Amino acid sequence: MSDVQWIALAASAILLAIAALGWMRPSRRVRFTSPQAMLLLGAIGMVLGLAADTRAVPLELVAVVCARGGRGLWGTITLHAQLLPWMHVGMWAGGFMAVPLLRKLRPMCRRQYCARVVQNLACSAWMTVGMSAGVLAAAALGAQAASQGSVPMLAGMFAGMVWGMVASVALYRAFFLINDGALHSAAFHPDR
Repeated sequence: MSDVQWIALAASAILLAIAALGWMRPSRRVRFTSPQAMLLLGAIGMVLGLAADTRAVPLELVAVVCARGGRGLWGTITLHAQLLPWMHVGMWAGGFMAVPLLRKLRPMCRRQYCARVVQNLACSAWMTVGMSAGVLAAAALGAQAASQGSVPMLAGMFAGMVWGMVASVALYRAFFLINDGALHSAAFHPDR
């Protein structure tokens, strides 16, 4: 695959994930959601951190090390934390900026759907896992397509980050749907 094809694949995966985040919105109204704000700020922080990291370690070197494979998910997460620490710090810090920002922009937001610190921690962790899973998927696909380098690695990393957030939001929403259902059931059937 060419670099342009990798970029198109990543952009398609990211757009699908953003659509999924909008679809999971409780009111289903089209507007900028809390997860999308966190994603945007986290991606900005990630890019800024990546720029700082690549001053010390060239991106092509990181791509070569990542392409060697054989590490599994936890090994890839550890490797990324060692090679790209500022990228991770930037993503987490950028994502955390959504908490105070959204509380100021939406003071009437329902408590369980507004960005909160615990929700943000879980989401950032899922995004971190997603980044490494995306790199592993890109490496596997790259091996099949005989393409390697920094573009496939970054494409997998960004797409994985967004889909990690989708997984986090889906689990978070499921938690509240189950709890709301249990509370609703208990209200109508107090003897259960």
